Formats: sequence, structure tokens, C-alpha cells
Amino acid sequence: MEVSVNLFGNLGHYLPEGGNRNFFTRNLPDGATVGELLKDLNLQGTFVVVVNGGVADVGQVLKANDAVSVFRPSGGG
Repeated sequence: MEVSVNLFGNLGHYLPEGGNRNFFTRNLPDGATVGELLKDLNLQGTFVVVVNGGVADVGQVLKANDAVSVFRPSGGG
């Protein structure tokens, strides 16, 4: 199945070859989870992941054509 992925902030160096700015598509096995996608992209650490506009956890199962956005958590003050 194919999902679209957007990497934001300083995550641009994780873009695969052929990625356009911060956007690319990724083929994953059916039933893959958010955590498996992060591992596939070699993203380690803490991230905020949004799938189709809603915050997702690492166990969420992805479906074909899902839109996944990945952010580093930020704080201010």
C-alpha cells in the first residue's frame, strides 16, 4: 500500500531520494503501523505524528492513501 508522508522542521535530512521538499510517498506492507513507518524511515526519538488530520500513536494501523505528517515536538516559553 502507498501512503503520503510529510516531514516538517529539521526532519528534511530524512527525505529519501526523489522526495520533493518535505513530501514523498512510501510503499508499505498492508497492516503496517505508524511505528513501522518511522522505523522504515530510520526516524528515532520523539515525534508528533498526524494521520489524516488526527494525532496518531505508533500502534495505529495505516491504510492505503493515508496522509502522514511527522513533526518534532516543540515548546516555547
